[in-house]
Amino acid sequence: MIYRILALRLRWYGEATAQLLLRRWQAVLLLVGVLGGSLLVESSHWVLVLLNDQHGMVWRLGVIGLWQGCWFLWVLMQLDQLRGGRFRDFTQSLPLSPQHWRTIDLLVLLVSDTPLFLPFVSAAFVLGGRQELSWDALTGGLLIVFLLSAQLACQLAVLRGSIRALISLVFVDGWVAYALGLDDPMRSGTLAMAAVAGLWALVSPLPALPRAVALPRPVQEIWLLLTRHLFSRLPPLTRLSLGILYRQHRSSMLGKLFNCLLILVTAEGLMSIWRYDGRSLPMALIAAGLVALSASGLFRHLKMAHDDALPFTAALPMPRRWALLGDTLAVLSFGLPFVLAMACTLWDHAGLSALRTAGFVASFALLVLLLHLPQWLSNRNAVMGSSLIATLWTFGVASIL
Repeated sequence: MIYRILALRLRWYGEATAQLLLRRWQAVLLLVGVLGGSLLVESSHWVLVLLNDQHGMVWRLGVIGLWQGCWFLWVLMQLDQLRGGRFRDFTQSLPLSPQHWRTIDLLVLLVSDTPLFLPFVSAAFVLGGRQELSWDALTGGLLIVFLLSAQLACQLAVLRGSIRALISLVFVDGWVAYALGLDDPMRSGTLAMAAVAGLWALVSPLPALPRAVALPRPVQEIWLLLTRHLFSRLPPLTRLSLGILYRQHRSSMLGKLFNCLLILVTAEGLMSIWRYDGRSLPMALIAAGLVALSASGLFRHLKMAHDDALPFTAALPMPRRWALLGDTLAVLSFGLPFVLAMACTLWDHAGLSALRTAGFVASFALLVLLLHLPQWLSNRNAVMGSSLIATLWTFGVASIL
């Protein structure tokens, strides 16, 4: 029965994501055909870079967290298809043990994660070709085992809806990030224990932290009081747009948060490598354009919500573009913190004047307002139109600033 259910789950996933799978493998084959052998070296960089002694513990912990966040979002984007959709409601009534369900979920994840395995397979080939038999090769192999097992355990927790259990992974990630800075053979021994713990997490569910670990009740009450006081002073249309985004589309918000964090970390890293010279401002403008593109996708969720409410709102005496201001402010509230972080870096480290820094932030706000148009005019060509507007705007602002 287990093999039959597994076959049906895989068939459901394949039919539900047929077009996505086709585009996914077309992208992989295109990259392999264009880059060829250099793809092995390039794609393995973000795995093998953890073995570099030049980076600190916090940096290594951030890279491990980015890997787990990437795999977390990979499942979150196709959660219903991986769970089995309507077929899952039927199979839950079958007399199978939790371990059998965990095995089926793991095998389905292994099929869906095939493009994500490419950097780790490449890292294993590069590591074996360079190091042969040595402590570095053993450490690298144990690191790959830990990363893969921890990321799969993270995905299993998402499938089962036990998001609180992911907090326990933070302690193991910190342990591994610290162990990577030790000397051999202590580093290999510590990573061996971490790899065993990661493999154990595939067999047994991650332990969830008790609710007593949460914030104390007075702190929660103060936080709720502050948020209610803040939201009560906002215009009603802005509160409506914020409620649509932050309450009804949390998974999409998490995905875009991860993308914007990745853009911010990459831009800050490149600016620090360049020692904040004249290339920092163009790099920040490009990063701000990418953040605006990522945040502008939220306009689509807002438009769909407004379209669903059109039979009611059409009877109200409201202007045609009544939701424009509220939607723009809601999207700005999401993307503005990332741009403000880059603006502070430019002002503090790159020596950018206050006027040019304000112009940098204002250009981002105006770009978000412009990116509202493609999402409302044409859903089919919204990506192309948004990309074209962001490119031309970034080039124009870079020539002015």
